[in-house]
Amino acid sequence: MQCQLLAVVALTYTPAVAEPARAPSSQPVIQRRADTEAAIQYRFTAEDDALLDEVQHAAFEYFWNEVGSPACLVKDRKKAPVASIAAVGFQLAALPIGVERGWVTRTAAEQRARTVLSALLERQDNRKFGVYLHYPDADTAGLSRHGFEIVASTVDHALFMAGALVAAEYFRGTVAEFVDRIVAETNWKAYAVAPGGFLSMGWTPDDNTRMDGPGRFLDARWDWASDEERLIYFLAVGSPVPEHALPPESYYRLKRVIKQHRDMPPFVASWPGNLFTYFFSHCFIEYRHFGPDHPESFGVDAPRVDWFENSRRAVLTHRQRCIEMAARYRTLAADRWGLSPCASRDGYIVPETKPNIIEHENWFEGTVAPYAAISAIMFTPQESLAAIRAFRALRDVDGKPLIWRGRSEGGYGFVDSFNLDQGYVCDDYVGIDQGPLLLAIENARTGLIWKLFMAHDVARRAVTRLKLEP
Repeated sequence: MQCQLLAVVALTYTPAVAEPARAPSSQPVIQRRADTEAAIQYRFTAEDDALLDEVQHAAFEYFWNEVGSPACLVKDRKKAPVASIAAVGFQLAALPIGVERGWVTRTAAEQRARTVLSALLERQDNRKFGVYLHYPDADTAGLSRHGFEIVASTVDHALFMAGALVAAEYFRGTVAEFVDRIVAETNWKAYAVAPGGFLSMGWTPDDNTRMDGPGRFLDARWDWASDEERLIYFLAVGSPVPEHALPPESYYRLKRVIKQHRDMPPFVASWPGNLFTYFFSHCFIEYRHFGPDHPESFGVDAPRVDWFENSRRAVLTHRQRCIEMAARYRTLAADRWGLSPCASRDGYIVPETKPNIIEHENWFEGTVAPYAAISAIMFTPQESLAAIRAFRALRDVDGKPLIWRGRSEGGYGFVDSFNLDQGYVCDDYVGIDQGPLLLAIENARTGLIWKLFMAHDVARRAVTRLKLEP
């Protein structure tokens, strides 16, 4: 299938032309060090590739099989009766990977993309101001009646749109036409109602049985410079509809708070500190090719940040913290790390790990989500590979794989979480966890998702408007 990939590689994007030198800023700069170069050279042996292929294929099967009918939206999690629009974004981005890897035909993958997108567009009860419901019905793509929250969610819509742009660039034709409609309908400016002009996290109706009646915007807002926010604002800045787009300074006004663990390099910390807040946007935006950005060009006094380097530092700090906590929690080790939201013994958990702005931490007894360390492979290829091998090598008392489930066992690779102290292994799979794992590995292996996303007009427009430079 490599001959197909060569055609995709040609879809490069053109970064903004560098401007004349700017006046020096008094703000700190997060920029690459000499050891960064080792992190952005992805060299995998044949044995590595075989392992990565096994992990990716298992995750892809989740997005291919765990879908509703006839709309074919992927389920929020294996046990859930509803879809997740964010998981649908990863589902759409997974399709080019499946074709390039030879797991499905291009015809079948393109038909799946058309089915999903047309089902969403044909309904009128699944979105508000062009932003889709967090949990649409997996079978109909409409309003769900299963008791899940009824919210048009800006972050989940952003993940959906990002994956849709990937599919549009790969399949072109009807798929691209559907995606163009979704992009044009998305009114980001309608959600910029929070103090300071920041985006609300969503809109909820007064009557949960309809989306065309009165409702309210959520008070919670996106104002912190972590991976969810930057993806949302990147897409909002790149909107082709002037009445719907946000100004580029909105991206730069997101709070950048620098933290540091002991003598490790400082970085801009996310508000909860768990790992997905450092890799979600990187599944799509190829920050690897940009240097520190320039908030001062937009009248914002804030640190300049190379976001690829920032996430690399955050991941290495997170891993180090896990190593330091290994004496307390048996699950953690140098090659067993990665705390991030996941399905667990205690329900859906969201760990909080310093350094960040929160004055407390919650390690949930060291519960590890394997997808977290694996998705970090874009920044820490060797450390993440070591974690994959350690996860794959874990065995139960009968000598069977402890946290790996093949298709014959009803699984899709690594389980969502495990905890050795609790004697707990999750028996569920979550779409927004399987997704970044699949996309991140592919980016490290071929850069496919990066190339496709960055080639789309929305991404090109955002890069230009944000004045991102090589």
